[in-house]
Amino acid sequence: MTTDNKTDDNDGLESVLGDDDEFQEAALFVQNNLSLFSRDDLLYLYARFKQVTVGDVNIPRPGYFSFEAKTKWDAWNSLKSMPKSQASSEYIQCVTDIKQKNNLENQKSTNAGPSVSRLLVQNEEQVSNNDEKTIYEFCQDGDEEYIEQMLKKKFDVNKPDETQLTLLHWATDRGNESMIRLLVKFGADLNVRDEDGQTPLFYAANSGNIPCLKLLLELGADRSIASNDGELPSSVSQTDDEKAVWAAFQ
Repeated sequence: MTTDNKTDDNDGLESVLGDDDEFQEAALFVQNNLSLFSRDDLLYLYARFKQVTVGDVNIPRPGYFSFEAKTKWDAWNSLKSMPKSQASSEYIQCVTDIKQKNNLENQKSTNAGPSVSRLLVQNEEQVSNNDEKTIYEFCQDGDEEYIEQMLKKKFDVNKPDETQLTLLHWATDRGNESMIRLLVKFGADLNVRDEDGQTPLFYAANSGNIPCLKLLLELGADRSIASNDGELPSSVSQTDDEKAVWAAFQ
């Protein structure tokens, strides 16, 4: 990620977090200490983060095969009608508990790291043994060296897995810009569709990942390709920052 992209991402994050200093501090702590949180913790926090910054879920439920996005949507939707003040309080309490558990009560975060809405950390128990992992799992884990080796051995970069997701779908779902560039270098189809007709642009939009959204559009992804339900990827964007990206690439 370039310095300019980090600056843009940080500015967008600060505008979303607003003026609640305690909530902002908690959110930044999460971003800078992702390894301290389990996947369940991150899902819990994601739902409350969205409830605080957006309110009740305001986008369609992702397609059946969009596992990561669908799980996050369900968690967010489970908080429907929860007041933002309650969501903020529960978010802050969860972070406080993690800090106390790790004897980090006084640690503060001063800058933003990866997007707080992403669930990139998996428990060690969830990671398969390397000998049993598929190329798609290596892609999910961000192992670019292995992926490049396989692509050089002529693995079909556009071949879908058993859930009909390609490597590019998974790289975008994980918010891995470097992996996206690598896959495109080896001929990944920017407009490849999953079983619901969703291109990688939908995955970037569903997760609210502005850097990945910009990257795919810059590389030439077609924003006019609709899903099987007739929806466009731009229709799932939530924040003004995301909508500004679509406007810039009209």
